[in-house]
Amino acid sequence: MGRLNIRLDAMSAPASIAPADPVRDLASRIFVELVCRNIVVTDSAAEVKCSPENLAKISFKLADIFQRVEVAIKAPSMPKNQEFDMKAASLPGWEAEVPK
Repeated sequence: MGRLNIRLDAMSAPASIAPADPVRDLASRIFVELVCRNIVVTDSAAEVKCSPENLAKISFKLADIFQRVEVAIKAPSMPKNQEFDMKAASLPGWEAEVPK
């Protein structure tokens, strides 16, 4: 039997992969947790105590609030001047002289 050689490198990789939406990701995890907590399983059936649509809405609201609060909490420790251009800055004395 012949051997199949497949070479994957940076050129054959997709140009860009869409980043995951952190709110959607968190909302889906919250939704699964809420559904698990709101389901009653009997011998013959499974019943969800709350509407799955309402649980989904609550999940997205909670995830959005969580993300906003996280940003607010992290804000004081984030860099303050993100538009600072190091190349344009004049820093006399920082360039080492090369001995001749």
